[in-house]
Amino acid sequence: MSNSSAANRFSPDIDEDLEAQSPVKPERNLLSAVLARAICDAFGTAHCERHIVRSARQWIFGKMTPKKAFSFAWVATHLDLDPIALQNTLRSYEDDPDAIQDRLTLLR
Repeated sequence: MSNSSAANRFSPDIDEDLEAQSPVKPERNLLSAVLARAICDAFGTAHCERHIVRSARQWIFGKMTPKKAFSFAWVATHLDLDPIALQNTLRSYEDDPDAIQDRLTLLR
């Protein structure tokens, strides 16, 4: 392989083309990981410090700010989820903590 073909393989233009065609988007994976971590922290059975659980629950159940980057509503919207419906679903798990444990294993 020549140096020019190696340079072409790693040029920014080619990377952008490949990313545009790819069904997997790194940004979407990041947002999914942020949401999954918050849900695990808020409802998981793993021993977490109280302030972590409290912070995760405040982020999930706090004021809806869909225009504020990385807020719960913003993350949910960018993942094509309805933030209010997701909040309501998560609220229902507070009354039935065993029900969420099965679903949390899917996030890990």
